[in-house]
Amino acid sequence: MTTYNLSLRDDQSDDDDREIEADNIAEAVSQVKGEAEDWCFDGEWGDDGASVTVYWELADDDGEIVDEGTLSVEIEPDHNALILAAGGDPDCDHEWSREGEGGCDQNPGVWSTGGTTIVTREHCCCCGLIRESVSLGSQRNPGEFDRVTYSLPDPSRCRSCGHADNPACDAHDC
Repeated sequence: MTTYNLSLRDDQSDDDDREIEADNIAEAVSQVKGEAEDWCFDGEWGDDGASVTVYWELADDDGEIVDEGTLSVEIEPDHNALILAAGGDPDCDHEWSREGEGGCDQNPGVWSTGGTTIVTREHCCCCGLIRESVSLGSQRNPGEFDRVTYSLPDPSRCRSCGHADNPACDAHDC
């Protein structure tokens, strides 16, 4: 086994050095992504999540750089914190539905906003909370990441079907 030194950095924090034990360079490089993810997940990125570009260098025990590169690590949003900030109940067993949220009949609550970006709007059938997700797809700029927002519904919206003041709906009191 050989010990390799892995140096990690992003655009906003200090370098972090870690040791990797591997039989060869290829095996050491295969461990880089997991080490970078662990390093990023230990950071403070806020409730909205993030896309972190990690720059890495792998050096052998003589200090010679044997490989280097960049990778992107996606940090999932803190959904419970976002739901609380919107005034919702994070303990609800949310049952998400896109019915009554607009869009087309074949794919309600979904819109393309150009390129590969898709916006999805849905509501919880239990508590009425609204979730809107923006998925950027493959056509994104460096540092851009998918986003999700939560908001309280208009009080006139039906929790079950999502329609506002739908007289045909008998589930307004669910």
